[in-house]
Amino acid sequence: MVNNERIFGGFDLAFVDINILPLDADDNLIDNFPELGSHHTKTDIKFMPGGNGFNFCRTLANLGRKVTFVGASSDFFENLVSLNKIPLEIEPIKHAKVNYTSILNLDKGEIQFNSVKNNLSPNHLTENLVNIYRKSKLKQISNIALNSTSIEWISSLILCLVDPEHPFVFDSKIDIDAKLNLMKDTSFDGIMFIDPSDISHFERLGDFVKMLKSTAKLRGEKYLSLNENELLTLKNYLNKSPQEITDFLKIPLIFHTSDFVKFYGKENYELNTKNILHKKTFVGAGDCFNGSFLHQILNSSSVEDSLEFAIESASYLIETGYYPT
Repeated sequence: MVNNERIFGGFDLAFVDINILPLDADDNLIDNFPELGSHHTKTDIKFMPGGNGFNFCRTLANLGRKVTFVGASSDFFENLVSLNKIPLEIEPIKHAKVNYTSILNLDKGEIQFNSVKNNLSPNHLTENLVNIYRKSKLKQISNIALNSTSIEWISSLILCLVDPEHPFVFDSKIDIDAKLNLMKDTSFDGIMFIDPSDISHFERLGDFVKMLKSTAKLRGEKYLSLNENELLTLKNYLNKSPQEITDFLKIPLIFHTSDFVKFYGKENYELNTKNILHKKTFVGAGDCFNGSFLHQILNSSSVEDSLEFAIESASYLIETGYYPT
């Protein structure tokens, strides 16, 4: 039974996705790039509202939860939400702009070309946004590498869980260590879900790891979700195995690939994914996996059952192009 309590998610960059799907004669995604200079004539192009945080919220809304996406907005973005009949509300972050991403879908996965014209920083925070983040069941942290001021932005969000009235929450000029040093033994309600997106070229990886370590001082339910590139980046930086990373950060780790999913925590699980022959899209599949996992966790399901449901949901999106309901 789905709880009707409203969930607020996002708190990160919003995008209009230009979804490019080059198809073969049987309407399947092609498996490699066309030759340079060639003209691929069978291509679908779709405009969709997107971004990690938005897709996460969209998944929860489609699964029957009351959801509000907190992020940048525009008339075009909201029109796409309406045209696609996405059943969620939007809480716009003032003075934040929607970005664009061109996404090339291939049979083996996707390649994203992000055009980030606007970043979120503590200057965008208001008392209302702080109150929403503190009260929401979902404390979402996403798109680390796409936002050049993400460390300041996210450290402010975490600090507001400790002290919502501290002046550092709204100050972009405070050193990151000064903020993180204020972390203390504080409890928070809800779930902190961290999905950093591609951090393989992130120049502030050290600050991100400091931020992850600081969350160990907060008592509450937390998860860190990583794909192959993201986990490899942390493994190389920390020189630790996945289980050692989990123990070091004190955050359960969800490692998801196209072939299997592994969970590292107090108990470990490994599940195989589904073999999908005909693929419609990969856009949002990882976010759909994460959102579906959280949906079941909020339903008080076990971690293993929640992972199985998340695999089914992401597979459904890849196979049909639609979010599960």
